[in-house]
This record gives sequence, C-alpha cells and structure tokens, in this order.
Amino acid sequence: MSQNPLHIDGYWFKDEQGRVVILRGVNVAGNSKVPPFIPFADAALLDPLKEWGMNVIRLVLIWEAIEPEPGKYNERYIDAMETLVNAAGERGIYVILDMHQDMFSRYLNGGCGDGAPSWAIDPSIPQDEPSNDERCIDWINGLNDRNVLRAFDSLYANVNSIRDHYISMWAHIARRFGDHPAVIGYDLMNEPIGDEVSQLALLYEDAGAAIRKVDPDGILFVEPSILTSFGAIYSRLPPLSRGNYAYAPHFYSASLLISDIFSLSEADKSFADFNSKVAELGVPLLLGEFGMYPEKTKVSEYIADIYRRLDDCFYGGTQWDYTPGWSPVALDGWNRENYSIIDDKGNIRRNFKVRGYAQRIAGIPQKLEVSDNRIYLEWENQPEVTAATLLYIPIDVMFKGAKFDIVEGPSVRCELDVEHRCLTCTASGRGTRTVEVKAG
Repeated sequence: MSQNPLHIDGYWFKDEQGRVVILRGVNVAGNSKVPPFIPFADAALLDPLKEWGMNVIRLVLIWEAIEPEPGKYNERYIDAMETLVNAAGERGIYVILDMHQDMFSRYLNGGCGDGAPSWAIDPSIPQDEPSNDERCIDWINGLNDRNVLRAFDSLYANVNSIRDHYISMWAHIARRFGDHPAVIGYDLMNEPIGDEVSQLALLYEDAGAAIRKVDPDGILFVEPSILTSFGAIYSRLPPLSRGNYAYAPHFYSASLLISDIFSLSEADKSFADFNSKVAELGVPLLLGEFGMYPEKTKVSEYIADIYRRLDDCFYGGTQWDYTPGWSPVALDGWNRENYSIIDDKGNIRRNFKVRGYAQRIAGIPQKLEVSDNRIYLEWENQPEVTAATLLYIPIDVMFKGAKFDIVEGPSVRCELDVEHRCLTCTASGRGTRTVEVKAG
C-alpha cells in the first residue's frame, strides 16, 4: 500500500512533517504528445530543474502510447516513463502523472489532436491522418469540431466500453506507480470537453475509485472544462466525494497569444474565478498549465504577473513547458507550439525566469512577496511542526554578487546554504513569524 509524501489538509498540500508545501515546476514535455511519446531518455536533462528550485513536474502521459490495442498495455513505454519518474525522485522532485489529450486524439480534428488511440474512437466517426505540423496552428478550433464532440460524448456514454477501458488504463498506471515515493498524484484528464456535472464529474468519480483501490493515498487532480482556461465560463464542477484531491485549472491569455496584447483583466477574472472555486470546494489549487510564446512583446511581464498571483494565493503551479527536444524548426514538436522555457542549447528563454519562493512552511503562510532582489515570507508559526521552514533563494541570480541582508523576525533563526540556494529557518512559539532577504 502506498504512503504518499504529500496529502491534502484543507486548502493546503502538506508533507509528512505537517509543513505546507508550495508546488512549483514545469510540464514535461511538449513533444510527448506525438510518437515516440517519450520526451527524452537522458535523466541528466532534469538537473536544471532542481537547480532552478523546482519541486514538481507534471509528466505528460498519452493513452495511445499506454494502450495501443484494447486491453494490451505497452510496458516498454511505461518503463521509459518510470525511468523519468525515478530520475525526478532522485533529484527531490515530485511527479504528477497527467493523462494528456487535446481534442481527444491525433486521429481527429484534422489530425491535429493527441491522446486517445484510434481504436477508442467510435467507429461511426470518420478518422483523420495524424499531422501535428504547421497545418495545426489553429488546433483549438477543434472545440467546434462535430467529430471531436461526438468522440467525447461516446467516451462518457461508454460506447464500445471505451469509458471502461479508460478507467482500467488509469488503474493499471496506479498499480505501476502507486508505491513510487516521487509520485504524488494523478491528473485525471487534461483540458476535457464535456458537461462538467453530468459527464466529467461522473468519470472523475469512477476513475478516482479505480485508482484509490490500488493507491489509496494518491492525490487526484481534477480539471474543469477547457473553456475555463481562457476565462470563458465559470466552472460548475461539483466536489469530488473521495477527498484528498486538488482543483487543477489552466490559464492562458487569449489576447496575448492571438494579438500580442497584455491585459491584466483576463487574469483578474480567471484568478477571481479560481479563488471562488477553491472556496467552494475547500481544496488547494494547482495551476496545471500556464505559459506563453517567448517572442511576445510583453511575455516577461506577463509571466511575472502570473507568478505574483500564485504567490499571493499560495497556489501551486506547473508552467507549460520544459522541452529539451525543442528546435528552431520543430519548436515544441506538436502543432508548431512554442512554449518551451529552454532552447535547443538548454538556455532559458524569455518566457521563464529563475525566482525565489517558499517551498515548505512550518505553519500557515500569510504573505509571500517576491521580486527580482527581494523575498518576504510571513507565516503563522505552529510549534508542533518541528521541521524547518525552507525557502528557495537563488542568491547569485537575485543579487549578482552585490550585498544582501537576511532579516530575521522575532523568534526566527535562519541559515543560508548558498551552494544549494536554500534558506532554512526555525521559529519558536506561536504567532506571526517573518523572514526577509533583500538587497543590502
């Protein structure tokens, strides 16, 4: 039986010592959506993530790769993904297993989707030859594709036992990874299409039940409709009956993506919706995807704004995406998307910046403020939590050799490990405790 290193406690992810954990990381990877479905084989390519302070990856899995024929699982593919999970764990990085799809399958939406194998498409629906190239730039228009919508309806209606296969496939993945110390949970479906109440929630309940039979401690990450990703609708997703789950929406700025216009109002609305939904469900939030093309004029300001909002709410977040296989020709490797935070030489692009944050907090966080050369944490200390508060502080990035000060609040003592970019703080007694690192 599994024993997850994290669990849900109200609005918080907490570790085995009772500390609040703020999850920050990336999706791995943009090229996982197409054959051979394996983002990379060299485990060393995960080393930069640890250096950049990341403590989680959302690892893209593809149903087509897992179950190429009905009831027959591709263990070689699963073994390859387990190798990456092992490598992440060795680097102190948690893993969320993401069952990814976009517009149901590569064999729909003009060959511009990903996810389900061709056999899982209702035989009455005509199929397309997969392309996933420059012809697929407008793949999001699949939201209005009748065949895509029919495929989702067939899944929810269990036509030809497709829904049963999906649930059994998830159970198989949970059997393979449920005892892995790095795996904290399962994102049940990426950016789903369908009625949240009558279709999606019921699938989540049944898939969650199948997973919990083999991994009772696994955290379930539930996504609302894809339409919430652009703030088009407010999620009607009801509470999950099983507990130990998190709300995992996405956010993308349509105005910046389409027109290169940076507008705060889009994020204002979406985050207000997120906050309301979190209060309604009573669970923590992980922003499973956000990101932007690096050539956008205001991309740096936009990404900084998203991280500021995550800090304000103490939300987790996994940016889309980290693709070591990126190239100037193929870009991310799927539909000409260009979100990777690194280029073909491993250099950080304009859509990402190494930044500090609070990783583990021995109490309840009250305020987290982060800028280029300052980080401030305020928390309500819980002395029964004896493990230390940990902050990721990239001193070399923040201060570039200049002087800096560590300001310890009352009853707080901190020690900085410059090499590992870690500030360890202990506090005594109850009450508000603070620590600040700023330019000297």
